[in-house]
Formats: sequence, structure tokens, C-alpha cells
Amino acid sequence: MALRPRQRIGPRRAAGPDRSQRHGPSSARGRPGAPRAWLQGRRQRLGCGPSYVASRRERRRRGHDRHGVWGTAAQRHFSSVSRSLQEIVDALARAGALVEAPEPGTPLPDITGLTADARRVEPGMLFCAVHGAVLDGHAFVADAARRGAAAALVESRQPPQPPPPRVAPTFPLIVVRNGRRAAALAAEAWYRRPASRLQLIGVTGTNGKTTSVILARHVLSTLWPMGAIGTLGAFDPAGAPVESEAGNLTTPGPIDLQATLAALVDRGAGGVAMEVSSHSLDQGRVEGLVFRAAIFTNLTRDHLDYHETFDAYFAAKAKLVGYLADAGLAVINADDAAWARLRRTPRRITFSATTPAADVTARDVRVDAKGARFTLVTTQGSHPVTLPLLGRFNVANALGVAACAVGLEVSPRVVAERLSTAPQVPGRMERIAVDPCVVLRDYAHTPDALERALETVREVTRSGGRVIVVFGAGGDRDRGKRAPMGEIAVRLSDVAIATSDNPRTEDPERILDDVEAGMSAGRPHYRIADRRAAIAQALELARPGDTILLAGKGHETYQVIGTTKEPFDEREVVRSLGAN
Repeated sequence: MALRPRQRIGPRRAAGPDRSQRHGPSSARGRPGAPRAWLQGRRQRLGCGPSYVASRRERRRRGHDRHGVWGTAAQRHFSSVSRSLQEIVDALARAGALVEAPEPGTPLPDITGLTADARRVEPGMLFCAVHGAVLDGHAFVADAARRGAAAALVESRQPPQPPPPRVAPTFPLIVVRNGRRAAALAAEAWYRRPASRLQLIGVTGTNGKTTSVILARHVLSTLWPMGAIGTLGAFDPAGAPVESEAGNLTTPGPIDLQATLAALVDRGAGGVAMEVSSHSLDQGRVEGLVFRAAIFTNLTRDHLDYHETFDAYFAAKAKLVGYLADAGLAVINADDAAWARLRRTPRRITFSATTPAADVTARDVRVDAKGARFTLVTTQGSHPVTLPLLGRFNVANALGVAACAVGLEVSPRVVAERLSTAPQVPGRMERIAVDPCVVLRDYAHTPDALERALETVREVTRSGGRVIVVFGAGGDRDRGKRAPMGEIAVRLSDVAIATSDNPRTEDPERILDDVEAGMSAGRPHYRIADRRAAIAQALELARPGDTILLAGKGHETYQVIGTTKEPFDEREVVRSLGAN
């Protein structure tokens, strides 16, 4: 009862378009199966080890790189650059993405930038019309032209469609096979392939991506100056944020992603750890990228509102293997049986928090309110780690990053030392108050993540203390996970308070009906749609020694109600209610 207090590259590819679709016909590439020429050197470098790293570090120290001068006196400022549209047309043709361009000999204009959002068009830009989940960019080609776009990239459709209305006959239209893929390829060409100057580390999975990216940036900075891209935003090697138009996307859209990579190169990054979401893989946002390594964290139910089936969700995640370099490293969580279906790769390393047979494991794990202590076990030796992050699941995240680093020839001793100085990840088991009790906030918004978070909170709550959870389920998202989250909340906590978590355009009470369907009929719990009131109720119920978990929002500082983002920072809410 509820209590109501009122480029890829190479011949290996498991899914998605074949090579001729991705890179053009073999006649345009040379011998059958040959990679594009500019990628051959890239692949060769990706296979190199510390000797290459050391020499590149020395070149960077002198302010030079094999691709030119990249010191502070020679930063590239793309906002003031224009490029010929012909360069982009040529790149699309080489990739087999081009259907039709203006007649040969027709002078093509220079362009000053790219965008897929007609509202952001500025004079001289190339507008990329993309079919979105809600809107079709082709409906806004005329708007883009009126705003000063120099040309538009549009998709070929069957049966053939008439030209966009109200567009002058002289307005250049570049017709492509797939708008999303072509936008990625166009952006890659316009920004001069920034990824070719970076060692890319991709992280995919349902949970643990954000923490793994932060840890990878920290640990792998022993090899290269590391940037990061993900749910928290983009950050350069110094930790300064990189301005991005990505919004709430885990992986930025293809144009913004290339712009962000270019900015990171400008700021001295030699490597980038980035979250790679299932949406981005399905939509081709990472087209043209080649990854040095890919970490596969875990796979549980999520995003079925988009993918519809778990098999389709897995297939999207598995596409990341196809973006690995020939000598790229696949880092596999041996504790998750789902990854056993991944296509074999020449180089792989496994990690496990429970299976000694994996390449990288943990022994003697002890978890407390300060973090976790364990022995990092590798084929090259064992070393103690004091991880300043809460929870056994963070031990698993750390092991994935450790396996990646060891596979890239970082000494296990150095890996252990770096993990022991890891930074706190915002909104991931983050302590935001200690009086009158400990209050943690976490991004747990799936059944598996909520279960792991509550198990962790129980483990670190002192004897006699209770676990109080405030949680919700997002609106306009997978309804099938709501009841399981309700069941987990009442089973693993002493007090469960169901509330709102970005209801979006759904009725919050209807969402709570779905959540309550999983809550045991005779198990008391609270149902409070207003999240601030729910947090207030939790603090009112709390006693010294209890732990409150605010689950779902994590680092977010807003609540999405309807289509509006309302300011909502749980740290400020907790302080305003008297906790500190």
C-alpha cells in the first residue's frame, strides 16, 4: 500500500553496411578490401606501442607532430575557416555515399561550417538534412536557404522526391544515400579528420560508461594527454570543459562530435576516452572514427523504447567492434554472458570481478564507506589498489579500465597507482550530505543499476542504519522497466519513496502507477510525485546512521517536465531542506 503524505576499417564487420557501402566500391580504393589510403598510416600507428608513444611525446614537447605544428602558437580556429564544398563532395564520393552533385564544372561555394539544425544556420554554412526521431530535416531546407546556407546535403529517397519547395534552382543540393552517415563523413572532411590525430578509446554498455571514461582518462594520461567525451560533457587534458552543442546526448551528433574532437586536438589532446551509446552506433554518429580500444562494460535492459528488442539493443552495441583498428583491442567483461556473442577480434583481453580465469581480476575485495580496497591481479603481477569510489560495481568499472591499460602496455603497478588516485565522478554514488544522515546521489535509472546501487548502499550503511531510497522512472521511455524498478526498490531498501524523474510529456501519476505495479502489495512505501517533496519526506524519516539514496538523476541539474527543463539540483534541494 502506498503511504501518501500528500572507419571503421578493415575487413571485419559484424553488422551494418558492408565495405562497399561504407567506403565506396573497391575500384575507388585500389585492390579489393583495401582501406582508404589516409587510413593505412593511421592503422599502422595504432598498432605501435610505447616506442611510438615516447617519440610522439617528444615531438609534442617540441610543439610538433607528424601532421604539422600543433603547439600553442599554431592552434587551429575552425570558426574562422572556410573550405570548398568540393572537398566534401569528393570525400562523399570516395566513401560511396554520394548519389548526385551539381553538374561537373559548376562552381561550388566555400562553406563556413556545417549544421543539421536549421535554427543554427549562419551565412555560408552547409545544411545537412537528416531524418530525426521526431522531425525530418528535409522540411527545413528552404528555411536554411533563407538563413544564408550556401548549400544543402539531402537524402535520396525511393520513389524520387521533387526538390524541396521554395528553394532557388541555383541553390546547390548534394544528394546522398544516407543522411546521417553522410553528415558524419562531411563533418569529418570539413574538420580535417581530427580523429586521425587521436588515440580513441570507446566505452559502451548499459551501465558504467561514464565512470569508465573518467577512469580511463585518468589512467591513460600516463600514455597521452587525454580528453573525455560523454554524458558529463567534453573535457580537455587539463580538465577544462569543451563547449558543445550535444545537449543531453551521451555521444554527440556526428557534426558536433567532429567539432569536439577538433577542439580537443587544438587543446593538445593525444587521446580521447568517449562513451559510445547504442543510439550513436545505430545512427552512425561515429562514422569515420577508428578506435584504438573498446571497453564493453555490461549489458542489461535499457532503451527498449528505441531498440524494441534486447537482441536489437545488443546488435547496436556490438557494432563498436567494427570500428576497431586492425590492431585494436577489445576489452570484454567476462562476467556478462551477453558479450560472449561478440565477434572474435585478433586482440582481446578479458576482465572479471568474480572469475579468476579472466586476464585481469580482483582479489580480496573489501568495500566500505570510503571506497574499495582490492588486489589487482594481472598476468604480469599483482598490486594493491585503494579505489576512492563506492561500490563493488565500481571495482568492475576499474577492472575494465585496468584491462584496457594493461592491454595498451601500461605497467600494472602504474595502473594500480592511478586507480588509487581516481577522481570522484559527479552524480555517481556521490556523497552530498552527512548530517542528519549520509545522502548519496546516483544516476541509477535502470533495474540493474538500481539493484547494484542499493546493494552498495546496504553494504556501506553502518549496522542498525536503514536504507531509504528516493527513485523514479523517466517519462516517454521504456515502460517495461518501471515495475521491475519498483520491485527492486521495496525489496532492497527499508523505506522506498517513488517519485518523478524527468516525466517529460507523460502524466507523472501514470508513470507512478506503472512503478507501483511492481511493489509488493503488503510492503509499505511512499508515492509522492513531487521530487522535492519526496526528498523532504526522506529527510524527515531519516535517523542518524541511515543512508538516503537519491537515484535516477545523478549529475543532472534539471527536471524535464513537458518539453521544458526546470532547474532542479539535488545538492541544492538537500541543503535547502537543512541537510549538510
